Amino acid sequence: MTTLTSTFELSKANFFALLERRISEKGDFPALSKSIQGLRQLIYEEERNIVDIANAILSDFTLTQKIIKLVNSGMYAEADQEITTISHAIAVLGLDTITSIAHNVRTIDTPSAAKTASSTVYAELEKAFLASDIAKSIVSKSNVVNGEEAIVCTQLHHLGRLILVFYFPEEWARIQQVCGGDHTREDSAALEVIGMTIDEISHEIAKDWQLPAKISSTVNDSSSLSKPDGLGSTGWVKTMAGFSKRMAALLANNISPQILKNFISHHSESLLIPHEVIWRSIESIQNKTGKSAAHSDTEIMNDEWNRSRKRIAAGLLQLSIALGRGIDFRSALSITLELLHDSMRFNRVIAFFRDDEEFKAGLYVGNLRPEKMADLYFSRKYAADVFHLALRQKADVFIQDVALSRETTIPIWFRKTLPDARAFILLPLVFNNSTIGIIYADWRAGQTRVIRPREFSSLVMLRNYLMKALMK
Repeated sequence: MTTLTSTFELSKANFFALLERRISEKGDFPALSKSIQGLRQLIYEEERNIVDIANAILSDFTLTQKIIKLVNSGMYAEADQEITTISHAIAVLGLDTITSIAHNVRTIDTPSAAKTASSTVYAELEKAFLASDIAKSIVSKSNVVNGEEAIVCTQLHHLGRLILVFYFPEEWARIQQVCGGDHTREDSAALEVIGMTIDEISHEIAKDWQLPAKISSTVNDSSSLSKPDGLGSTGWVKTMAGFSKRMAALLANNISPQILKNFISHHSESLLIPHEVIWRSIESIQNKTGKSAAHSDTEIMNDEWNRSRKRIAAGLLQLSIALGRGIDFRSALSITLELLHDSMRFNRVIAFFRDDEEFKAGLYVGNLRPEKMADLYFSRKYAADVFHLALRQKADVFIQDVALSRETTIPIWFRKTLPDARAFILLPLVFNNSTIGIIYADWRAGQTRVIRPREFSSLVMLRNYLMKALMK
């Protein structure tokens, strides 16, 4: 996939034209399976409750935006009617239509999900759900008329962010690199990378979908939160949505309770709600998410390990068959790098080879601009860093956290050329007892995970199969 910097510099229209093409290629945004399953169960219950069904829909970004978009489309909307709540949408669309939508939405966190759906997308969907849950908790304790509007707008405040994560993963990675993981700088980083802020993307899409003004006017820059006219007003909805989004980011980053309280104190006047009421709402969210986090994280991790194990096993079979047919080394190397990248969801995989007095990058798969290849080299002259130690000892290495590693362990050339790498593995390539190269594979911040011993052994076996192609 080509990078888009030059395209974005020309006009915003090009961005949205490209987005349209990618939607047609990649399909609509996925949902979380737990939301779909919960909604289906409620719909098929004999004593179903519309409020419970609305809450189930509001627990997922994809369901919320699909239903709000559909109900305000020309097929259903009337000239004098704008629908801004899910409860109203259910009444207009009917449960048959809601059921049809639930059946046709694909999920991201099941074994049958598309392999292009990364853990980053899953994490962002969870963050959108957390933000709407915050808004829902505060609204329920504040007796706000039409408070559901604030929940809908909070979901749609994540629209631009999720569009970038799912349809423009390379550009999103560059935005994260520019902002250095600081969520408060994401808009300025997006402006630098794609020529517009994340909120601008949300606002333009909301207008294109012809969403009600009360929604589209709030889905934009909310960095300055002034005191609104009153509870439930358009200004208040915008303030609540912006507050919930930023509070979700703080909770996701495990910020200390004191910082959370300070943030609430700073914004409670704008929200027209006492500090104590907001804090009780946030505490209830923390308690709920804390109890489920350990179980869900373990479940997701086990699914990921199983997926990796099966993919590596299939790759080993594929490579062994290719070896039997006399595959050449370069073709075997391409297959190996792709298998590593796909099975472990690495950010990028690079093969370095000995060239005179240097080791130079020779082939790569994943998130790397081609022009960066020329900068990826290091001297054969021994230095006490992890690359030379792996080469000299012919040892396979896993660095779980670059930031926590000793400064001398991670070479200067690496920190300069691959600054977004958070964790990486090294697999030396040994031929006739001589190290001729090394395979490097990394994860960015937010992608990293533990590699189980059996899993690492499979990666080593994959490398060993590759070297058999060279021996032949």
